Order: sequence, then C-alpha cells, then structure tokens
Amino acid sequence: MGENRYNMRYTWYQMAWIVLIYSCLGWCSEVAFAALRRGVFVNRGFLNGPVCPIYGFGVLLVLLVLEPVKENLALLFFGSMVFCSLLEFIVGFAMERIFHDKWWDYSENPFNIKGYVCLEFSLMWGAACVLVVDVLHPLVMKLINAIPSAFGKWALPGLVLLLAADAALTLTELLKLPRRFRAMEELELAISAVSDAMGEKLIYAPVERGRERRDAFDEKHPDLARRRQEYARDILEKRGEINRLAKEKEGAGREALAQRKAELEERLRKLRGRNLVHRRITMAYPALLEGRCNGRNFRRLKEHYEKLKTKNGEKK
Repeated sequence: MGENRYNMRYTWYQMAWIVLIYSCLGWCSEVAFAALRRGVFVNRGFLNGPVCPIYGFGVLLVLLVLEPVKENLALLFFGSMVFCSLLEFIVGFAMERIFHDKWWDYSENPFNIKGYVCLEFSLMWGAACVLVVDVLHPLVMKLINAIPSAFGKWALPGLVLLLAADAALTLTELLKLPRRFRAMEELELAISAVSDAMGEKLIYAPVERGRERRDAFDEKHPDLARRRQEYARDILEKRGEINRLAKEKEGAGREALAQRKAELEERLRKLRGRNLVHRRITMAYPALLEGRCNGRNFRRLKEHYEKLKTKNGEKK
C-alpha cells in the first residue's frame, strides 16, 4: 500500500477504502438526521445498502484538493463549502433531468440556488469537512492501514462488487418507474370508466339521446311514425316478456362490468405491489411526493405502502 505521508498521494487501494468508509458514515449521518427530524428510521441512501456514495466521493474530492492546505482553516472551510455544494448541485441537477423531479428541494430555504443547494447546508458541509480533515480522517487512515493486507485485497473487491450490484439493481428498478406510473394511470382511468358505466348516468344518457333522435325523425316522416306507433302497440302487449329479458340482459351486463372492474383492480394492486426499491425511495425522499411530474403517483404509492403497513401490523 505504501506509507501514507498525508501529501495526498493516496494509492487506489486507499482511495477505494476512503470512499467506502465515508459513504457508510455519510449514510449513518443521513439516517440520524432524518430520525431527529421525522422521529422514524428511514433509509436515506440512494442505494439499498447502508451507503451514500455522494459522501464518499465528496470527502475524497475534498481530501485530494484541500488536505494539503488544511493548515489554512479559512481556505479549508470555504473550499469545502464550494466543492461539496458544487457536487450536490451537479448530482441534484442530473437526478432531476433523469427522473424528472427533484429528489431534495431547498427552495424554501433562504439563499438557495434552484433548490439544489442552499447556504444553510453549504455552511454545514464546510464545518463537517473541517472536522473530517482535522479530526476524523487521521483515525480513518489508521484504520485503513491497520487492515491486514491479505484480508483487504479480498474484502475490498467484494465490497466494491456488492456496491456495483446494488447500484445496478437500484438504477434498473428506478428506470422502470415511468413505465410503471403510466400503466398505473391507464388502469386507474379504465377502472373509472367501468365504474361510470355501472352507474345510471351512462345507462340512461344513451336512452335520452335515442329518444331525441326518434322525435326528430317522427316530425320529418309522419307516415313512418304512424306505422312505428302501430308496431309499438303490438310490442307493448309483450311488454312483460321484454322487461324480463331486458332486466336479465342488464344484470348480465352489470355482472360483466363488475368482473372486469375486479380484474383491473387486481392488476393495479399487483402493479403497486411491494417493490422494495420503489417503497424505500418513496418513503425516503419527501420532495418526490411534491414533484410536478410524478408527485401524484408517488403520493399514491406512499398511501398504498402505508395501507400495507397497517394491514400487516407493521409499526409506522
């Protein structure tokens, strides 16, 4: 591995461990922050595992660029503010372009830039990085250098592969979301149409339109109207039989509609099923619930998952 002289000439081995360790520590801080604000445990990571890679790469960037000037506290603080805020802005901007909604939104915070970053959190990043560089990182490097070489060379590739697999799974599931949302909307519209068809409005509206067309026809063709009326009198004699058949047909139609509605609702239930990635993202990022593009769909998913929790007796 080579001796670490704090001149920022880290080996790839050391940099990989730095990213992994600070990704895990960043996840812990996010979870703790969310628990304090919301009073519940929430996996705030983008990935399924206990890691937030943005923290790992952010700290590595700060270390590579600013650790050589760590004796200048002001430069370290403001440089960390700039680098971390820039990274947060780029990631937030990219994620909104890919998924069409903001994953976090600081629009309500003063001195924000497009809702991606704000002065409050930029100051926090600066203070946190000073603490990391001056206090925490020397301890982390001692831990990394204390890892037995044979163990580290086997464990590190395994952890990186797990991280890559987690990222691939998460991205695959998230890229399915737009198609899933479209299918959900189509099913909801179909269920609404079937429900309307089972109501009186759509049953009697066609009858009313048919009566209006018949009256207009009678005015233009009185002879044909007279014949039709004579024929109608004959039909009235069989009214009881006709009514019976009509009711049977209406009942069969309603039964078919009810069956169709049940089938559509079952398909929607399965589509909204317990997808762990979608559930975690929905619960972890409240800003998505207010998104302009898919906010309504995320809110529907959240309501569905909360109903499942209640049904299964899970603790909210």
